[in-house]
Amino acid sequence: MSAPRRLSHTLPLLIFLTAAAGCQSGADGLGTAKNTDIKAPSSKVEETFGETGTEVTLLLPRGASGVYEGAARDVRDGAALSVGELGNGQVFVKVIDVSGGAGAVPAAVSAAKARNSALLISYAPPAVTSAIAAMPSDQRPPLVNLGDDVPATAGNVYNFASDELDSALEGIRTAATGGHKKVMVFAPRDFPPTYEMRLADAIRAGGTYAGTARYDLSDAAAADAVQKSKAQLQQADTVVILGKSVIVPTVAGAIKASGQGNLVLIGTSAWPSQAYADPAVAGATIAMVEPDDASLIADRYKRHHGRTLSTDAAYGYDAIAIAAGIIRVKGPAGVTAENLTMKTGFRGVTGLFRLSPGGNVERKLSLFTITGGKLNLLGAAPKAF
Repeated sequence: MSAPRRLSHTLPLLIFLTAAAGCQSGADGLGTAKNTDIKAPSSKVEETFGETGTEVTLLLPRGASGVYEGAARDVRDGAALSVGELGNGQVFVKVIDVSGGAGAVPAAVSAAKARNSALLISYAPPAVTSAIAAMPSDQRPPLVNLGDDVPATAGNVYNFASDELDSALEGIRTAATGGHKKVMVFAPRDFPPTYEMRLADAIRAGGTYAGTARYDLSDAAAADAVQKSKAQLQQADTVVILGKSVIVPTVAGAIKASGQGNLVLIGTSAWPSQAYADPAVAGATIAMVEPDDASLIADRYKRHHGRTLSTDAAYGYDAIAIAAGIIRVKGPAGVTAENLTMKTGFRGVTGLFRLSPGGNVERKLSLFTITGGKLNLLGAAPKAF
């Protein structure tokens, strides 16, 4: 979906991009940042970040060790930083363990509703988040899902995470505007079949789908996959390489070695940054959120939590910022479907985005090309929807 312009290196200001009723301005800040150090308590106990205001409930599964681990920990720590900087005493975060599975969902959600929680934010296995999403919307607060997409048929459910498929589709759309509409895809062996179908359908809507070739994660296997796909490759003028491993340059190199000219190479936001230095990927186009947006909080996140900011942590930060901004402008009762799905959207450290009534997220991505071993901006994302 597409990303934003470069922002000045000031404390983060997420922008409530609409003329809010009863407000003086048509661009009200989602949060006024405070330079407050946040130190998370042990996740062996029930956690609350912030002390006053309206509750936002963060639903996370503890790991087998009894503490929040990996991506769940990143989401929690991103949320903690956000409430410290943007909460302004009007919002606090209550962290609820949902490692008990889908069976524990009704009690946890009912308790949150009884506490007048304004928003549920979930990063949990799909079965758990699906159980929350399936509850009638009048029996729970709105739900923002930071994990794998879940059905949003019950309403007031918003899948927030963007992935490499979004990045690939934006790259394909860009290539199509230049007349390159015959697309061949290379994907790792474990790329979900449902995602492949979505990608194929999107390509067919505006061009020709030459097929998808799967590659295994070794140099020899990846090169062999390209060799075996020569017939399909000859039908294409655009090649998309999906994957998040250092094998990506091997695939790109084998494609270039095939000798076929006039191929547009599309990468994705999932490519590891160390791959950019490989000459095989020079000239590739990648659509992604501008790194400068996340850099606005990266240093503080690392100082507070001792780790590099991850995408999951940035999602946690922005999810809290949405609630904090709406509550500050419209009060606790303002976190409604109408305000969450404003067509003008929000700007955060994960770019310019908006939530749709159907439960999806659309992001405005910037366009980059790889030259000189690094990303170089080709075109900044639009400043508004």
